[in-house]
Amino acid sequence: MTPAVALGVLFVLIGGQAAHVISRRLPYLVALPLSAAGVLGAEAVVAALRFGGPAVGVLHPVADVIGVAVCEGAGAALTAGRRRAP
Repeated sequence: MTPAVALGVLFVLIGGQAAHVISRRLPYLVALPLSAAGVLGAEAVVAALRFGGPAVGVLHPVADVIGVAVCEGAGAALTAGRRRAP
């Protein structure tokens, strides 16, 4: 596994866990794909715009955090009406 893939997986896991702990609206298995979509989407935007802040290897942590926050916020907003059984 290349360092960029390992770092990307780490961003996804940390983003998913942070969203699950902070909001408690999203189940962890929903937060993980949203986090992955945020990282991949942010990197796609950075590749298209050729600007994304400081780079760590081939990833851009600032853009990735923003992308994960947007995807997790959208997911929390869409699932706000649903309640889980205790």
